[in-house]
Amino acid sequence: MLTEVSEEYSFDSDGTMRVTRSQDVQRLIDQNKHEADAAPSMFGHAAVRKIGSIPFVIAEAWSRECGAGIGTKEFAVYCKRKLMDGDFAAFRIKDI
Repeated sequence: MLTEVSEEYSFDSDGTMRVTRSQDVQRLIDQNKHEADAAPSMFGHAAVRKIGSIPFVIAEAWSRECGAGIGTKEFAVYCKRKLMDGDFAAFRIKDI
C-alpha cells in the first residue's frame, strides 16, 4: 500500500530554498489497526513477525535523526525505540 509523498518548495528572504515533504498516512494507520485486530496474540516459534509500518517521510526523518541508513541494523534498533513511544503508537501492530 503506497501513499503519495508530496513536496512543497519555498524560498526564504535570503534565497534559501526549503523543501517540505508530507504524506497522508491515514490509510497506513487504518491498515495497521486492521492488522493488529487480525494478528494472533501469540506467534509461537516464528523467527520474524511484523511489528508495524512506518510512512516513508517518517522513516526519512528518523534516518536523519539517528544517522543510519534505512534498512540498516542501527536504523531498525532506532525504529523499535521510536515505535515504543506513545506518539507513534498508531504505526505499531503489536507491542514489541
